[in-house]
Amino acid sequence: MTKLQTNDLCAGYEKKAVLNDVTIEIPEGQITSLIGPNGSGKSTLLKALARILQPTSGVITLDDENISTLDTRVVAQKIASLAQSSSQVAGLSVEEIVAYGRFPYQKGFSGLKERDLELIEWALAATNLTHLKERGLLTLSGGQQQRVWIAMALAQDTDILILDEPITYLDPAHQLEILQLLTKINREGKTILMTIHDLNHASRFSDHILGMKTGELLLQGSPAEVFTKANMQLLFDIEATFFTPAGTKNPLIVQYDLKGAS
Repeated sequence: MTKLQTNDLCAGYEKKAVLNDVTIEIPEGQITSLIGPNGSGKSTLLKALARILQPTSGVITLDDENISTLDTRVVAQKIASLAQSSSQVAGLSVEEIVAYGRFPYQKGFSGLKERDLELIEWALAATNLTHLKERGLLTLSGGQQQRVWIAMALAQDTDILILDEPITYLDPAHQLEILQLLTKINREGKTILMTIHDLNHASRFSDHILGMKTGELLLQGSPAEVFTKANMQLLFDIEATFFTPAGTKNPLIVQYDLKGAS
């Protein structure tokens, strides 16, 4: 397992501060969902953790080493990151796109080795894409395309997957398909950190929840600890009514109103 944590992390864009003194430790081997209102700094935090964005102060450590001092390939062999909207690649097959996940392990023009090919085939099988591997990306449905990007991240063979809104723009069936896939991947030993807007999906499919607002980490804990009436007021300014299905421990929101609404 790989340990990822921050201490007093601050980050932003140009002169605009977004994250303010965020200190967290991502639970190893679990699914952690990052929730919060739009503009709360969720995507900024993920970019900083994936070393896409340079912190203005504070530190991010990867296995107790400052991530800013590590070689790019070393980081890419430990963390795979999937952006909110991945670029569409015309003219490439599913298999060719997934093969890009092996780039951090290539030396010069050595090409793919047996281990690389094995991991590509494993990633295709894990995401149920083997039968589509010769298809072009743009011939696939939205849910299938998202699975391709996840397969590419899997082929990278990292301990940690960072996913920014992996179910955005997908219909309900495809949302469940992706979340069930991520659960399967997690159970096979991967640490997953993702942002997600649907609070019930966050509660149902997560082991750990981080709640952010205005660039600060306000809440963290299990879904049962985070999804309470008081916490939803604090984080989203809503009055939520909860229901916990029989045989489960994670509460679901059955309805909500604006705080103070009559």
